[in-house]
Formats: sequence, C-alpha cells, structure tokens
Amino acid sequence: MKTASLQFIAFFTLVVSFATLAIGIGGEFDGTYQVGRTTCTVKPIKMAFEVRWTKGKGSMVFFYESDSRFGDHTYVSEEKPDGFDRFVFSDERLASGVFIRSDGVRYPVKKKDRNR
Repeated sequence: MKTASLQFIAFFTLVVSFATLAIGIGGEFDGTYQVGRTTCTVKPIKMAFEVRWTKGKGSMVFFYESDSRFGDHTYVSEEKPDGFDRFVFSDERLASGVFIRSDGVRYPVKKKDRNR
C-alpha cells in the first residue's frame, strides 16, 4: 500500500510540474502592464508576484489562483479589508485581460512591449 501511495505522489508531482511548465510556455506574469490610465510593473518573487503601481507607494503581492474552464488565468492579491484585487487574462500569453479592483471596478489590461 505504501508503494502505491508513493507512486501516486510521484505521479501527481510530475503532473503538477508539467502543468506549471505549460503555463510558463504560454506567457509569464512579468513585466510592465498598462492598467486603465496607469501602469504597473510585475516581478516574480518566490511563489508569488510583486506588483508596483506607477502612481502608488510600496507594492502588492499577487498569487496565481487558477485557470478557468474558459481559458482565463487569474492572479489574486492578498486579502484587503474590502476583498481581493484580481488580474484576469483571457489569453495564454498573459498579454491582455482585465484588472478587477476589490470594489468591482474593472480596468482593461495590456502588456507593454519590452522592445519599446
């Protein structure tokens, strides 16, 4: 029985690793994004993403939440008193989507070209 459990754990780890790799191949939540009229810079940190707003102070931490059955990729902020902020990308390249503030206000998101 222990052997079967260890084999399952090894298999599950392998599947999760390949799923993570597949997400990375499509695109990375990294770089500069246009969010409504402002911009933010995203940098991977350990198992999360640091977001620094052009018109803000300090940084926010976001975590990868899920892929929806519609192909959306969602990154969620740490909890705030009024809820969570979310980046929801509708493409695998994480190049466009929507930022949904904790109060429900939505802003279009577009990844800025690194070559500019």
